[in-house]
Amino acid sequence: MTLTRDDAIFAHGVIRYPVHCSCRSGREDGAMTDHPGISMSLELRYHPSLEQRALADTFNDSIKALLPLDRLHASHSESERVWQQLEDVGLFTACLDEEAGGSGLGAAEEALIVMELGRRLACSSVIATIGATHAKDIGESPVSGRTWRAAAAYRNGARIVSIGGDKADAVLLRDGDGAALHRNSGTMGTIDATLWYENLHEGAALQSSIAEFDAKGVRRLRLIDAAVLAGIAVTALDTGVAYAGERRQFGRPIGGFQAVKHHCANMAIAARNARDQVGFASVAIDEDREDAALQVDCALLVAGTAALRNTAANIQIHGGIGFSEEALPHILLKRARLLIAIAGGLEAANVRIADASAGPAACRGNA
Repeated sequence: MTLTRDDAIFAHGVIRYPVHCSCRSGREDGAMTDHPGISMSLELRYHPSLEQRALADTFNDSIKALLPLDRLHASHSESERVWQQLEDVGLFTACLDEEAGGSGLGAAEEALIVMELGRRLACSSVIATIGATHAKDIGESPVSGRTWRAAAAYRNGARIVSIGGDKADAVLLRDGDGAALHRNSGTMGTIDATLWYENLHEGAALQSSIAEFDAKGVRRLRLIDAAVLAGIAVTALDTGVAYAGERRQFGRPIGGFQAVKHHCANMAIAARNARDQVGFASVAIDEDREDAALQVDCALLVAGTAALRNTAANIQIHGGIGFSEEALPHILLKRARLLIAIAGGLEAANVRIADASAGPAACRGNA
């Protein structure tokens, strides 16, 4: 059996599984082909299919045009025009059932789309609005003709921290292993509106919840978190490599020096691991595998770690300019840290992974 490039993803991964045998071998698109004399194949599908990738790319082309990275220095949030255009392309209804007016896409397509949003540093309210579609019995939006717009929020001890969403209809609160949507009262006090390139607010309480997330809904939220962080890791890699090729020192690009090469190589490995684990987790959800919750937590841990390390290495490659206000690297690091806080932290994901190691029963309990 010859493994494709995308099959050989677990050299640095978190979880490995035994491969079953048959007389067929797996292709990159998930199909199976016969090969005389070859007696092994992969029964597990590790990645979204080529068709799923192509479908996600139809959204991603629009996202790239709507969310140029240089917009971040002009505004922390997306303009009303961008929100409307994202609505028009069906971004916020892509995973709703067709009966509910959506496109009926699965977790794999959603992860690919959200990864692109992460690469473009979409504001946290856009990500939270996508996540809100996975709440149970959410009801009709208070504004006719569009979906609920949600602000992201998380509980930190006795206080609630809300990020962005000044004009949001609801607040998507993450609280430990639970999540719920609350109406946005707009009464929270401002913490910061400058340093984090998002508007941060805090308060002690929210209005009563209007929709809850069951275990599967929370799992989808964590997959979305992981996909965004994987996208940030890729952008940190891309911008770091680009700068290493442009910046010259001692008569040649700094990318020619071994220490910088090592940074770029480590960033490439980390970004690839993050993308691949997110892809595997999304497929596990779509196929309703017993280990889906475990794979999602692994994706969150791998992608979050990759985002933090890559954004830090990107600043290192850029040198002093990486900290300057007009540069992008520091924004990438700040966005990664905010998203990890919203997701509940990487240590919590690590604990869930450790708990799941108790056996299959633990995996089912976290599903």
